[in-house]
Amino acid sequence: MKIIVVGGNGFVGKSLVKRLIDYPCEVFPLSRIDGFDLTDLHSTKKFFSDLKPDVIVNCAAHVGSVHYGLKYPASIVHDNSMMILNLFKAAQEECSNAMMVNLIANCAYPMHSDIQRESEMWEGMPHNTALPFASTRRMIYVVSKSYMEQFGLKSKNLVLPGVYGPGNHTDIERVHALDGIIIRMISALNSKNEEFEIWGTGKPVREWCYIDDVINIIIKSIELDNKPSIDPINIGQKTGYSIKEVAEITANIISYNGMLTFNTNYPDGAEIKILDNTLFKKMFPRYKFVPIEKGIRKTIDYYQSVI
Repeated sequence: MKIIVVGGNGFVGKSLVKRLIDYPCEVFPLSRIDGFDLTDLHSTKKFFSDLKPDVIVNCAAHVGSVHYGLKYPASIVHDNSMMILNLFKAAQEECSNAMMVNLIANCAYPMHSDIQRESEMWEGMPHNTALPFASTRRMIYVVSKSYMEQFGLKSKNLVLPGVYGPGNHTDIERVHALDGIIIRMISALNSKNEEFEIWGTGKPVREWCYIDDVINIIIKSIELDNKPSIDPINIGQKTGYSIKEVAEITANIISYNGMLTFNTNYPDGAEIKILDNTLFKKMFPRYKFVPIEKGIRKTIDYYQSVI
């Protein structure tokens, strides 16, 4: 089996490639560092034509923190739209028997969804702070469904919560809040700062998924190659933690005793983002996720070794 990992040099893509080395398959990570430009249809078609993959895992995205998204909304919507359209066009023309595995961020859900259910994805607008990126995540589903209906191109669409863990970026503009808090709090501890600033009120509740869990489920989804699931499936635990709680867990683990303060000049984003796990439990009934305290501890160990 040949597997292309598009965005293979990013956080999720690189972690997936590293794990797939232990499996009986040929793995081809593709990213800009390899000369692969997903915004260029001709380039994308050439790579797909040469490799003829059996599976394409789409980990590619132009994305960053909430603050990054507010600064570069046009670039985000343009680049991601181009990448999605070129990906499916190239796959349909050069390797139409391949299975597409698409990763969709849970910001695609309506802003007022406390528990995010797959059947309710279209029942409202995404939160305005994430609208450019979130709209392109919905676009993945629309394009994948359209290509399946017209050309028979198979897809699986997995919806992810916030992903964190070892191997993520060290640039706080490129990571979700959890990794950002860990990076900044380690810096505060090393600098002996007596206060740690949480960006926003600390009240928003988010669901988090440790990187190893995401990779396990992507691989399990590939192994279920006879079961395309064009309709989205949440990689969900139905459990969330406030930003303040995440900061407190991190402080406890690294023994940071400074005061937590809140800079409410920063936007909070949606109040609650928790994924329903009803469909997930039917597909993977025995799966056990890494507990958040254990995941944060491992993530702290990683960042302490690289910053």
